[in-house]
Amino acid sequence: MFMLGASLGRIGRTAGEKLGHCGQLLQTVRMSSAQARNSLGTNVHFTEKLDDGSIFVSRVPKELPTIAEADLPPPIRKYKSVDIKQLPAEVRRAVQDLRADDPQHWTVSRLAKKFDVPPLAVLRLAQCPEWRRQEIQLQADKEWENLGYKKRLIRINRLRRRLLW
Repeated sequence: MFMLGASLGRIGRTAGEKLGHCGQLLQTVRMSSAQARNSLGTNVHFTEKLDDGSIFVSRVPKELPTIAEADLPPPIRKYKSVDIKQLPAEVRRAVQDLRADDPQHWTVSRLAKKFDVPPLAVLRLAQCPEWRRQEIQLQADKEWENLGYKKRLIRINRLRRRLLW
């Protein structure tokens, strides 16, 4: 390969050609966005020449496609919208009493399934008691302390990225 590179080095090269790291003759070619998409396998949607002479290449279409509701996949969960005031008084009272008696057992999801109401309605009706919130926070703190260095770093970086959204 070295001999090939040396022999190519002696041959006069045109302006668009250069020598690769293994002595291969490389040629830079100007191509349209369609040619770039076909040859390179990239998803180039359009190219545009700017005022300063540079070329802007976009991999995102200029206009977003419109999506009809029929084209969307079915919803994962079907929650019916329920106004809290429309719920029967005995259901409201039962949700509040169960949640106040044993919030560890009667979680939001369990109460929602038992009374066939959306979880948001349960959250509005019966908030978690303060002592249970503190207990959950202590449990999360203990779990955080038991994490290794790498897991902590990964979670911190994930939070930092989420803040950039």
